[in-house]
Amino acid sequence: MLTGSCLCGDIAFEIDGPVDMAAHCHCSMCRKFHGSAFATFGTAAPEDFRWVRGAEGVRRYQSSARGSRPFCPRCGSTVPATGENLPSVLVPMGNVAEDPGTRPGLHLFARSMAPWHTIVDDLPQHETYPAEFGPDAIVVERPVRVPRTRGAIGGSCLCGAVAFEFDGPPLRMYNCHCSRCRRTVSAAYQTVLRARRSGFRWLAGADNMTRYQLPGTRFECAFCRTCGSRTPWEREGQVCVPAGCLDTDPGERPGDNIFTDSRASWTVVDESLETWPEAAGWKRPQTNRP
Repeated sequence: MLTGSCLCGDIAFEIDGPVDMAAHCHCSMCRKFHGSAFATFGTAAPEDFRWVRGAEGVRRYQSSARGSRPFCPRCGSTVPATGENLPSVLVPMGNVAEDPGTRPGLHLFARSMAPWHTIVDDLPQHETYPAEFGPDAIVVERPVRVPRTRGAIGGSCLCGAVAFEFDGPPLRMYNCHCSRCRRTVSAAYQTVLRARRSGFRWLAGADNMTRYQLPGTRFECAFCRTCGSRTPWEREGQVCVPAGCLDTDPGERPGDNIFTDSRASWTVVDESLETWPEAAGWKRPQTNRP
């Protein structure tokens, strides 16, 4: 039995059966929606899947003519995609609590990989969909958006309602593997870029975001209430930017993996980065380039 939920716990599910297949998707739409380097989905048989609570509250964003993206309206976590037009239930693996036993078998849309990300495993990489997905597999990518200010680093949500930019260089960029971050972005880990508050500007949608703080903790996140995409939030005088929502290359690469003792069992960690089992000691002096 596998169990899973969104970050706030309003929506929960069970899978009484195997996860048949899992894959990493690097398409621009998944990166935008999850706010991460890539999304990882597993497939489960509809008869093995059961909503435990909250199914009636799931919100959906129609991201293409043939697909919608479901999310929790309270915390923004992606939740499983079900429906009569789907042969299997698509399960965001970042929200599954247990080891599913199945490991991802391929990378999809590797041609759309984020410029700041590096694939470190030896799984097959496909530019779009592999041939076995059939001729009806439709390729849909988001429009390319550019910052308003020349030289700035820009970002936006999937639907475009929320847009922002900031002046570089970034202060820090890191991958967090803690269970809260995995549930937040519904992915293997969350890549966060930190920017100076003084150089950050909202271009649109500052009033179209929902901010969520996990009760009893300092942990928080934000997302577009229209499409569910992860968006930046402020903390300690800085702005935390989910790197997947960036539209342009920030000129920075992740320098650390933190909370790797909590990493998902199916994650391959980039060992070329500084790696910290927890978080203590990882905060080296911040970037301070001219």
